[in-house]
Amino acid sequence: MTHAALLQASLTGFACGAVGMAAANRRVAPAIARQRWLKFAVFFVIVHAVLGAAALGSWPLRGLYLLLWGCCMREAVGAWWRVPPPRPAAAWPIGLGLLLLATWATLRHEAAGLAWCFMTVACADGFAQITGQLLGRRPLAPRLSPAKTVEGALGGLVAAVAVSVALRASVALGAASAAAWGASIAVAGLGGDLAASWLKRRAGLKDYSAALPGQGGFLDRFDSLLAAVALLALPGAPS
Repeated sequence: MTHAALLQASLTGFACGAVGMAAANRRVAPAIARQRWLKFAVFFVIVHAVLGAAALGSWPLRGLYLLLWGCCMREAVGAWWRVPPPRPAAAWPIGLGLLLLATWATLRHEAAGLAWCFMTVACADGFAQITGQLLGRRPLAPRLSPAKTVEGALGGLVAAVAVSVALRASVALGAASAAAWGASIAVAGLGGDLAASWLKRRAGLKDYSAALPGQGGFLDRFDSLLAAVALLALPGAPS
């Protein structure tokens, strides 16, 4: 995998996403459209900051990931203490286990594998949102995340599979294996997203923080990536 291939995939994805968002925004009030474009622009910066770290090598990217995990866990702990008692006893061991798996996978994998996983998650997240805005009709988990739809989740799944297959040379996978891992990463990312939404609802928060404009905080932005990278700690995961 070359960095040019990553950049090409990213710019292609954002170009397609911009077209879809422009179409979806025709149906909403101007204030909502502006919020969506702000979120889109900040996401563009985030994606290319991660790709820039990947271009510098494995340790710069690992360092960035570890910093993100620390920021996510700081927000999660803060939210946890705002959950009214009795708090679910199993929640914090699950969260800690996820963090340890993601940390282990971050230290174990090279920049190519981490960047491939990131691009797969980013496409899943981005196209789930845009597909949901364009075509979403059936709520996916209305009590946890009212904006998520079945159609959006399927759109994200298709995008994840497509980009995983397109970048499969970076992790030396065949097309079928890359498609299976892309789908698995999309499902894991969705699970992480819903878990973070659950914690946010239980804590009575709208956003985890104002650290990233339009993103809802580090945990809201990187919950999917945290779960997906943890998946890479499993035996047989591509590296």
